[in-house]
Amino acid sequence: MSRPLSFSPNPERDKVANEEHVKIASSGPDALDSWRENNPEVQLDLEGADLSGLNLAGTKIRDANLKGANLSKARLSKANLAGANMAGVDLTEADMGQAGMAGVDLTGADITNANLFWTDMKGAILKNAVVKHCRMNRVNLIGADLTEADFTQSNMIEADLRNAEMKDAKFQSSCMNGADLSRSTMDGADFNLAMIRDSMWIATDVRGASFTNASLHRSDFTFAKWDDTTTFPDKFDPEDTGNKEVNE
Repeated sequence: MSRPLSFSPNPERDKVANEEHVKIASSGPDALDSWRENNPEVQLDLEGADLSGLNLAGTKIRDANLKGANLSKARLSKANLAGANMAGVDLTEADMGQAGMAGVDLTGADITNANLFWTDMKGAILKNAVVKHCRMNRVNLIGADLTEADFTQSNMIEADLRNAEMKDAKFQSSCMNGADLSRSTMDGADFNLAMIRDSMWIATDVRGASFTNASLHRSDFTFAKWDDTTTFPDKFDPEDTGNKEVNE
């Protein structure tokens, strides 16, 4: 069912969403997929649109312009959003479980209390994004830019964070058991009170990272890089299990 068109006011932006595109999106997944099939070369322009609560599950909206849109409580599970511009988007309480979001730009987005279970976010940009209290089990964040992103109290069990840039990111009180953070860099990252048991840190650069009061039981720091700027939990020594420190 369609609903009245709505746009998020932003006096600093002189560009607003295409009204026809908003109407199509508001009509539901079938209408949107039909339009996409008939207009494969046209970029879907939903910049600044109010799409809160909409059902867009399973839709193909890759490379869309969703900058500054309101997608709070939207249903985006299994949607194809790869390559979309979602900078500054409101995704609070949205369901993006198993969605395809590789290469998505989520700079400055608010993703609080969202579902990202098994979501593909390979190579995504989450600079300064707020990703608190999210369900992110088995999320794919390989090669993602998480600079200054806030994942406080998120559930990231078995998340794949290999080769990610995590400078100044916050993971306080998050559950990351079984996560793979191999070959990532995280100068200034904060893991205070995080649960990161059985995790992989192979060749990870943890210089400047803080693990104060974190649980790193059975974690593997083989070939990881650390120095006196790395704060490990009391009584934790990454060399105790035969792991090796590589200094350059």
